[in-house]
Amino acid sequence: MKRKNEQSNRPETAKTGRGAQGLTKLRRKFTKENLKRIFVEEENRRHLKQGSYSSFLVLFLIAAVVIVNLIVGQLPTTFTQIDLSSQKLYTLTEDTRELVKGLEQDVTLYYIVTSGSEDDTVERLLERYEDLSGHITVETKDPNLYPNFASQYTDEDVSNNSIIVVCGDKSRVVSGSDMWETTIDYSTFSQQTAGFDGEGQITSAISYVTSEESTKLYWITGHGETEESALSSQFTDAVSKSNMEVEELTLLTSEIPEDADGIVIMAPTSDFSEEEADKVISYLEGGGKALIFSSYTETDLPNFDSVLENYGVRREDGIVVESDSDYYYPQMPYVLLPEIQSSDITETVQDSYIIVPTAQAIVPLDSYRDSLSIESLLTTTDGAYIETDPENSTWTKSGDSETGAFDVGVSVTETVDDTETQIVYFSSLNMLAEQFDSAVSGANARLVASALNQMCQVEESVSVPSKSLESSSLVFTAGSMNLWGIVVIAVIPAAFLIVGIGIWMKRRKQ
Repeated sequence: MKRKNEQSNRPETAKTGRGAQGLTKLRRKFTKENLKRIFVEEENRRHLKQGSYSSFLVLFLIAAVVIVNLIVGQLPTTFTQIDLSSQKLYTLTEDTRELVKGLEQDVTLYYIVTSGSEDDTVERLLERYEDLSGHITVETKDPNLYPNFASQYTDEDVSNNSIIVVCGDKSRVVSGSDMWETTIDYSTFSQQTAGFDGEGQITSAISYVTSEESTKLYWITGHGETEESALSSQFTDAVSKSNMEVEELTLLTSEIPEDADGIVIMAPTSDFSEEEADKVISYLEGGGKALIFSSYTETDLPNFDSVLENYGVRREDGIVVESDSDYYYPQMPYVLLPEIQSSDITETVQDSYIIVPTAQAIVPLDSYRDSLSIESLLTTTDGAYIETDPENSTWTKSGDSETGAFDVGVSVTETVDDTETQIVYFSSLNMLAEQFDSAVSGANARLVASALNQMCQVEESVSVPSKSLESSSLVFTAGSMNLWGIVVIAVIPAAFLIVGIGIWMKRRKQ
């Protein structure tokens, strides 16, 4: 039994020994040094984990930035660059957008520029064109690398920063100097940049090379008519941008060609011959179109007048003078600011002033053919009168002065057997003089260009005006100047005085 008990006690003893050994190992494991080592290892694992996460996050962000940059790099500059220029030099007008987006032919814009001499404004403008349509391609050609490239399209020297617009067999050169308008400050005799016409020139060139037909105008000469170059730059630019080809014509030696879409008569100072007048009338009776100007002159022009009278109107001797100060230029009652009548021709200038200096009254004949239709374009007030002796005038209406509302711009149309004749007649060529046209920010030029486009049925013509870098002209009539003078001198000071008295009385009561 004793032995058995001894044997039965051994497992307990062994068990107790193993427990002691386990406790000893546990104590060794959790010694200060081991705990410190375990803590350090755990901390290192945690830092490693955090470092891996941070590294992954950084790599992810870098990859995201690269991808975003790649995507943005493929976006049009319209979305990636904001035009903050005051005149919106890099923003294309709606007319340009419609033209370019509607292209069905491929157009290449060759930018002719030596490396390092690029015009930043022109470059950014070309990017806008290329972004608008897949039919537009911009290629840069360095004349040093491609010396004979421009000679494929023109015999003239192509200046630096010029653009050659090409579509099929048609091309047009847009000179770099033509895109920037300059003026001369005569006080310092220095040249100053006045405007940027890059969009107008390029859009006009695109319209020209993609159009199937062009408009042909014949400029009648031989009677002291004013040349196109002597007219306002806004007008000549408008004619050019409408892709109208202008050619001089002498009626004494030539007939009006069959390809004439219209003729232009710019205020003759000597009379037509009877034969020349007959040529003009014959052309008009066949469905011709004519833009006609006259200017006040003491010289009789009976044959010239016969052309007008054949179409139901005549010009009165003398010049028209306004009596209403709201309808003439300050201190100049003979410089008219006429009422603009509603018409397809005047639609583009309805919100503008038109200035018409030294105009003659246009009066309908007492009787004319029923087929004729006379439409007023520019009209004076009922208080206007005709000054028959402007050389010695005091600009005061006399008792025998002819008064009334007079036309100074009309449109005459006649339709016979589906053939339509049209004349647009203005009785003052001075309205296209630079100083007067500039005074109304080119509104006169826009009106006349609109008349040409309407007559010649240039329906798809795109004429983008130049973007001026100068301050715009603000027209004040004599009446408005008097009104603002009263406001500034009397009304505003009186208002301050009343407010001041009111404040003083309120404080005194307190």
